[in-house]
Formats: sequence, structure tokens, C-alpha cells
Amino acid sequence: MKAHIADLPPAAALAWKAPQGSGLEKVCAGAGVRLRAVEEQDLGRTVAALCGLPGAGKGAEPVAAADPTPALVLWGLDRKALDAFLDGLKAAGVRIPLKAVVTPTNRDWTFAALLEELHAEHRAVQESAE
Repeated sequence: MKAHIADLPPAAALAWKAPQGSGLEKVCAGAGVRLRAVEEQDLGRTVAALCGLPGAGKGAEPVAAADPTPALVLWGLDRKALDAFLDGLKAAGVRIPLKAVVTPTNRDWTFAALLEELHAEHRAVQESAE
């Protein structure tokens, strides 16, 4: 019996409220990362579905509007490529305060739930720095 390995989509960056003309598009293109702008109507879709991962449902839950703080969620980059990508963002002056990678845990969360978690973590870090 042969094992079937699903073809995985290329590396992806899910951008929430990224500033226009920030250079994000150029950094993604240079790294071979497919950029997808996440819109309000996408907030109820899972992170996996937005990345185009196999086995992800296509439906969306209705959700309320999310905090407009820019966020970037990355999938499909190994550690070395991730470090190079983040260095590219910094070199290009791209400022996105919230960043995350897709994990086995958060891949099935709605994008809204992931944003909520990122905001909670960001607030906790800010409070501990005070």
C-alpha cells in the first residue's frame, strides 16, 4: 500500500490591516511567499483554510469586527527562511506589530480567534515591560 502525501501549498503570509505601500509585497515576492490580505469577511475562516492547507474546511463562522492593529501570520517557512524573511521585513522598514506562525494548535482556529490571542499576548508583554 502506498502512502499518499498531500501536495502542500507554497509558503504564505496572511496580512491583517497591513499598511499599503509598506514594502510587504516586495519582501514576500523576494522570499517566494504568497501574500494574502485577510479581509473582514475572512475573520471567521480557519487559519488553515486561509493558507490553503489540505483538509481545511472552506466555511466561515460569523464573527464580530476585530482590532485593526496590523498582524502577519506566516506558514511554510523553515527556521532559516523565517529568520531571513523577518530580517527582510526589518531591512525594508515594514512595521507590523503582531506576528505569528501557523502551528498544529492554531491552524484550526478562526483568524479572529488567532488575532484575539495575539492581542492578549501583546498586552501581557506590554504590561510586564511597565
